[in-house]
Amino acid sequence: MSPELPEPEIRRVIRKRLRAGTLLAATGTVPPATGARGNSVCVVCGFAIRAGRNECEMNGARAHERCAVIWREESDRAL
Repeated sequence: MSPELPEPEIRRVIRKRLRAGTLLAATGTVPPATGARGNSVCVVCGFAIRAGRNECEMNGARAHERCAVIWREESDRAL
């Protein structure tokens, strides 16, 4: 989970953005996480992905690992 937002808030943000079309539905499976270099912003929650934290690249964008998992789950529900 993003350290800045609790999981229910991440889900609310994702649902709202999916409905508005400002976040595309995640496709495929969540790829294995890698250690962040510290120069990315999470496409889901908007917070920086700090160096050493787990991040995933999905749909050509970077997200915290937990944000990516929730994004994928909410994308399935939206379809």
